[in-house]
Amino acid sequence: MKRAEFVALEEKLLPALPGYVIKGALVFIPPVQTLLRGISFEGSSFDKASFYVNFFVMPLCVPTEHLYGNFGNRVRHNGADRWNKEAPNLVDELCDALQMQAVPFLSRAKTLLDFAEMASSFSFNNPHTPKAIGFALARAGRANEAVRVLDQGLTQIDRKVPWQLAIANQSTYLRDKLIEDPAEAQRQLEAWEIETVRNLGLEEFR
Repeated sequence: MKRAEFVALEEKLLPALPGYVIKGALVFIPPVQTLLRGISFEGSSFDKASFYVNFFVMPLCVPTEHLYGNFGNRVRHNGADRWNKEAPNLVDELCDALQMQAVPFLSRAKTLLDFAEMASSFSFNNPHTPKAIGFALARAGRANEAVRVLDQGLTQIDRKVPWQLAIANQSTYLRDKLIEDPAEAQRQLEAWEIETVRNLGLEEFR
């Protein structure tokens, strides 16, 4: 599916998602301040009519250049996670699925502390999990808790893997700042937050 097709579909779904807004292939809850809570649409390589719908929460103080779905899931129907734009009851079925799966999940994470609690149910074997929780706790002013979570995450890092080494370096940097100069750590987290929003093209929704 093309971007314009996703937007057209999103506009039909929007009445079932009060308070949400559309930005391209993304539907989300404004304002975009400390968290991004959204539903993204992506095409499938299976065929041109197929697509996926993902719901997720992202703490914006974790620097990134793109959306990621580490803390979320795919919207499913009839046991499958692939949708088809030619399905006769697509809008009704997708509305029902979003209200049953995506909306309750996204409604749980209204604050950074909500996110930290929710994210703790995800696997800590994924190094992104303790990093995101630690960063969110730090941004929420829970420096000591953040340091403990970051330390836990750092023990699991394989520094021979480049992407894990990058997580270790960033986590160590923030951990040390939280101990040495909490105010500077907050300024850095805020700067990362602004950078992430800019990278995602969502500045107008802050």
